[in-house]
Amino acid sequence: MAPQLQAAAARAVVTPPVGITHGHWGAQTHTRAVGVDLDLWATALVVSDGQTQIAIVDVDHIGYPDFLVSQVKEAITRLTGIPASHIRLSCSHSHSTGSLTPAWFTEGREMIPAHVAALPDRIAGAVWEAQRGLRPARIAAGRGTSNVGVNRRLWHPEQKRIFLGRNYEGFVDHEMPVARIDDQNEQPIAVMVSYSCHPTIMAHLNALITPDYPGVLRRTVEEVVGGKCLILQGAPGNVHPKETFSSKVEDYHRVGRILGLEAARVALELETRPRVERLVQVLESGAELGIYADEPGPEPDATLRLATRTIQLPLVKLPTVAEAEADFERKAADLAAARNTDDENEIRWKSMLARRAQMRLRTCQNYSGQSAADLELQAIRIGGLALVCLPGEPFAEIGVEVRRRSPFRVTMFSGYSNGQFAYIPVRKEYELGGYGVAESPVAPGGAEHLIEEASALLQELV
Repeated sequence: MAPQLQAAAARAVVTPPVGITHGHWGAQTHTRAVGVDLDLWATALVVSDGQTQIAIVDVDHIGYPDFLVSQVKEAITRLTGIPASHIRLSCSHSHSTGSLTPAWFTEGREMIPAHVAALPDRIAGAVWEAQRGLRPARIAAGRGTSNVGVNRRLWHPEQKRIFLGRNYEGFVDHEMPVARIDDQNEQPIAVMVSYSCHPTIMAHLNALITPDYPGVLRRTVEEVVGGKCLILQGAPGNVHPKETFSSKVEDYHRVGRILGLEAARVALELETRPRVERLVQVLESGAELGIYADEPGPEPDATLRLATRTIQLPLVKLPTVAEAEADFERKAADLAAARNTDDENEIRWKSMLARRAQMRLRTCQNYSGQSAADLELQAIRIGGLALVCLPGEPFAEIGVEVRRRSPFRVTMFSGYSNGQFAYIPVRKEYELGGYGVAESPVAPGGAEHLIEEASALLQELV
């Protein structure tokens, strides 16, 4: 008997409290979140073929640290019985969502533990709700395009360095894979959207909690199509919106609306119930009118499979943890002293130095002394759609090449899933340096190895 796909989706609000540490930008002068523009969401999709169940969770956050990924998966497994290996926990990578770990300053830290402690059960509850609503479903997938993203690694002749700007000649991935899952009555259950673009519009001048453009994208799709929308962030390591760093609420709403309308267009054009057209008659009128009737076609592919593999990415030599700790302590102390002055430029400069030192310290704590890092690749097949993901921030070229090699008609390749890692640059970017390369512990050749491994993993789902 052919498998019957079942699916359902549900959602939890995961907005942190106002006043919590709001720290993702070295250039910021504020420390606490002062308000909420839009709530943050955790959206859960559960799919089953009657024997295997898989949970896909999309969360509004810059990234979930490994300890929190483990806690969330444990809570989901405890409540639903879905094994941890069958859970995908992905983050939208929005940069204005509040902090889950201590920042390079102390304000707001006291509010983090209680917020983080509540997240596993909130998210597990959404997965459980979806699991309880499982019903027969069909899936279809297609592709859209958008010019919202622009390559962000710009060499400027006057600056004589790489910075994050608008490189209109650089590589960018404009494709937007979209999948729609309907019930048997063709009513939408969920829409999955993947697009490779940093959610960094709400930047250092913003003190509001926001989901950035992914939050508006989801709301737009749900308004137009229905169901629950999940954003499966792509491979935007070197891509951001043209409006990035503006810190203007109207900008992220506009960009999210643009992307949401394109995703909704693709979703509305998809047909989850195949039809075969039949000419009924030619009716004589002022012209000869062809009258057609649509008849049910063959049921769509309902295959559900999952595969994982651990790969090793080569690493560069890093400073010792002691060296990185000493550097961070010095710069955090300098920032604390600067905050006692009224010199905003000095505060921004010292904040930037402390932020970068903290980022380096965390990298050294995880990988100093190692020659390679273990990363888990996860691939899911739902009918003719393939999803492949990993931790870290892949450059756009990686996602495009993995999709090109994929045996499936539509493939979504994503970073920011099942943990945190680092930027994964392609080989040609190393000679240019700059942000995204200088901070990465990955050695040249790591991206190309990732492409080979991800492509091989997708073949296991065929």
